[in-house]
Amino acid sequence: MKKVLLLTLAALVLIPLRAATYTKLEGKPSDGWNGLKCIIVYESSDTKGLVWDATDGPSNHVNATIASGKITSDDLAGYEVTISEEKSNRYYLKTADGFIGCKAGQNSLIFESSGKECTLAVNGSYTILETNTNTCRFLYNTDGSRFRFFYDKDKKWNDTKKKNICFYVLGDVQQEEPKNKLDLGYAQADLYACDSKFPTQNNQVDQYFFTQLFIGQEESYEAVPQVNLEILAPTQYSLAGTYRSDYTNGKKYFLNCQAGSKHSYFIFPNSSEQGWGEASIKVAEMTITKVGKSQYPNAFVYHIKLVFTDSNNKIWTLDKDMDIYGTWSDCDRSGDNPVDMTAVPFAFESGNHNTETEGGGTTAINTVTRHPSTVAAKFLRNGQLFIQRGDAIYTIQGARVK
Repeated sequence: MKKVLLLTLAALVLIPLRAATYTKLEGKPSDGWNGLKCIIVYESSDTKGLVWDATDGPSNHVNATIASGKITSDDLAGYEVTISEEKSNRYYLKTADGFIGCKAGQNSLIFESSGKECTLAVNGSYTILETNTNTCRFLYNTDGSRFRFFYDKDKKWNDTKKKNICFYVLGDVQQEEPKNKLDLGYAQADLYACDSKFPTQNNQVDQYFFTQLFIGQEESYEAVPQVNLEILAPTQYSLAGTYRSDYTNGKKYFLNCQAGSKHSYFIFPNSSEQGWGEASIKVAEMTITKVGKSQYPNAFVYHIKLVFTDSNNKIWTLDKDMDIYGTWSDCDRSGDNPVDMTAVPFAFESGNHNTETEGGGTTAINTVTRHPSTVAAKFLRNGQLFIQRGDAIYTIQGARVK
């Protein structure tokens, strides 16, 4: 009997632990937060994440691999947070060491035996966890490499070292569609082979190539909403990549939202007589993935996943395949006032400087955008973007200037 028992125990030891899968929350849980188990993650890239280890202190995290919005592991159960909900949308988050909270007016993280009231929201890209009348927000700080609650009486948290966190929920969970979801139908990229020297956080100056990506309802530029993004990247050969507005040293691709509406901005519907209003883009994240050739000349199909917060603190999302049309120019952006230079066509996607090769054929790249029904051209003058149709010239908002 003893021998049989030993063999049974040995067999149990050989049985591998069952890996658990955690799914990223990109919308509010359809059935509410109550009872959910999750891990709190800072996404350092599309494939790498830091998981909070449910302690307080420097480097309070472990590494994890992200694949298609999921983390699969057999050793993260000890870092799970359990969410409980009481009436009036009050949430309490409990770890193995107790309910988490913070001291009022301080950067801190405490564990208590009784619940600490919190608020929760999902904006499509990250989860907002706040407490103490929402003046303390749970973030990851690259300075000290730690997770904790950080205090800001103005509720802004603009320090570029503090990063937003995501909730990855144990198992699959039904999620609501993010609010303010955009369904735009037209995209155009204006690529400029520029000497764009952008100052980094350590006051060094790096050279980047400048791309202006316009996304709207149609090519008329008069319909709303419209999104205009200034992209900076170290090469002019590709649009594909992940771009973020929280620029840090060593980041290759980023969205320039630092100066507000001068660079990246959003024109949105409102009740004004003009039918639109303009807001700067405060925080943005975008992933562009090439899908293939478009049915239209001078266009390629890309999948665009974009989440941004405008200056009215509204969050907008876009997630779809789009035909991107391209125009090409050259300019000097090394000074305060960009100067137009001779147009120099260059590649839209490949490493070939003047042509794009797909499936054995070569498509020439022109400096004019050709839509099935219209022909339009864009140009820079004194740093401002204009659109020309025939003899008419328009601003990007659709106002005719000539």
